[in-house]
Amino acid sequence: MMNKLSQRVVVFVAVILVLALILFLNSFSGHPKSYQLPVGPGRPALAIGSDHGVILAADGSIWTWGGNESGWRVLGLGSNVTAQARLRRIGQETNWVNLAVGGSSTLALKADGTIWAWGENGSGQLGDGCMAREQATPIRSLPGTDWKQVATSGIHSVALRGDGTLWSWGNNWAGQFGDGTTYSSRVPVQVGDATNWTRVGANLIETVGQQADGTLWFWGWDYSRSESGSSIPVPTRVSPDTNWVDVGMGDWMVFGIKFDGTLWAWGRQAHMYTGASTNSDSSPVRVGTESDWQACAAFAGSCPLMQKRDGSLWVRDGSGLRGVANVTAMVSGLVTNNHLLCLADSGTLGGGDPASGIPKVLKITYEVGGLTQVETFTENSAVKLGGAGPPLFIVSALYGDPKLVNDTAWLSSQPSINHPGQFRRIELPKGVVAFCGGHHQLGAALTADGEVWTWGETLGQQTFPIAPVRGLARLLNQAGIHVQWADPEPVVLKEPARLETQP
Repeated sequence: MMNKLSQRVVVFVAVILVLALILFLNSFSGHPKSYQLPVGPGRPALAIGSDHGVILAADGSIWTWGGNESGWRVLGLGSNVTAQARLRRIGQETNWVNLAVGGSSTLALKADGTIWAWGENGSGQLGDGCMAREQATPIRSLPGTDWKQVATSGIHSVALRGDGTLWSWGNNWAGQFGDGTTYSSRVPVQVGDATNWTRVGANLIETVGQQADGTLWFWGWDYSRSESGSSIPVPTRVSPDTNWVDVGMGDWMVFGIKFDGTLWAWGRQAHMYTGASTNSDSSPVRVGTESDWQACAAFAGSCPLMQKRDGSLWVRDGSGLRGVANVTAMVSGLVTNNHLLCLADSGTLGGGDPASGIPKVLKITYEVGGLTQVETFTENSAVKLGGAGPPLFIVSALYGDPKLVNDTAWLSSQPSINHPGQFRRIELPKGVVAFCGGHHQLGAALTADGEVWTWGETLGQQTFPIAPVRGLARLLNQAGIHVQWADPEPVVLKEPARLETQP
């Protein structure tokens, strides 16, 4: 008889053979692989939320991919579809003309001027007026047939009407409706009384709009004027300039491009791109010296994407930074009810990767009860400070290379540890017609021939996504054979890869 060790070896070999067979059979799907979406005369678009992405193809069809890691049915494919690694079409309509994604919610506009929505609806952000917390398939949103553009942050939504008016609905606690109040609403309320709006964008609890005279306006929660932030409940002009041609919103930040091809940034953490000595800029500050920028996309986290006039696509590159980011304003703004609870990583702190390729630390200097204390947290660890005692005040917070963070002589020798971010080109084989950025350095681009390329942390994909593999691993662990190779982990693409479509 075989001893226990021999039995385990036999079981392990059998499992490997089964896995090889599953992977082999899985490679034959019965259909040739397709990497192209339909083409046509329309204007394509691409938007990314927390866990899913949506693409408007040039023929007017809509496609989606991703998962419901946040718990919401975000794909628009029904309650039974919770993960979709390949692009899959929503319905058969070919009259979609505009879309917006925020968090776990999606809005889309048809050529007949009607708005449709799906996903999370906890704040009424879908605009259907219902109390249902989510919609698994597209449902009719606002009444009316004269809508021209939609935008959503995930908790509030905005739409542009044919008469040039703007309307908001959903959550309004930070004044992101722009109606001068902080009252939320499941039905649309008008943004001021202007009738010359031409464009609108939304992210988190902020909104930005452009008027026909070329001016840009901002409203919602503003971190650029104080460390804790404050509400701007009505549209407020960003600058005297009237030559803006494109705008892209990120987390607490806005990028804008002027007619002369120059790139500008303002808001919290704008210094990561402008090189300014302060963490926030309430007015646009120029990024770099180049004057050939053409378009900038909405983005989340630390992955802004820009396009130049030659059609090339560019992403922020953290490898050229000095290794330390000043995140004092960001950390201070995370203190709520005398508690600081956050994650020590670049996604939470909003400063990108200041020390590419090395483990980082978050060093916080703070005051409690008149005493100054210092705490250092390793990357991705939970930060918990403060409580019911004396008030907590953040003196400074540095994030980056541990050696530089603790090198007081080096820090004191720097006129500013902020350093303007550089951009690197994303090498794609064909011209880009739509693009968007997301969390965890996720980026996606649609080319003229209908190919979708993605990089960074993927949506709807995990290591060993085949259910039988995870089941076998679970059984082996229960039997005392400890394996970790079947634990699901996000798939990270270091180089752009084509996203397959589902027949």
